[in-house]
Amino acid sequence: MTSLGNPSAIARAVEEFFAQHEVATLRLPSGWFGRPYDNWHKLTGTQADGEDVQVRLDDKQELTLDAEGVSSEERILRVVIRRGNWRWTEYGADVEHTEVLGPGVVEFHAPFHR
Repeated sequence: MTSLGNPSAIARAVEEFFAQHEVATLRLPSGWFGRPYDNWHKLTGTQADGEDVQVRLDDKQELTLDAEGVSSEERILRVVIRRGNWRWTEYGADVEHTEVLGPGVVEFHAPFHR
């Protein structure tokens, strides 16, 4: 599956990926969020907001992506972005962080056991 430029189609692709795999680990343009295949996230919402795609994970982590396109193969969903923001809260604490994302790819990796 490949989709270019349509925020609604990209949000739907993220929803369909999580509907099929339930959880995924996250790789940002800056690298893995946590250790690879160690932090599993559940999708709690997506929406297209103008040109951006918002992806909410675990009820408290939020990606806002200026996405160019999306593609998937087997257990990996790739969202190509121009820029974005990653807002997350530390596990076991209420300390919030924000990371500005430059151009690159946000990847969701599903578990091997599926």
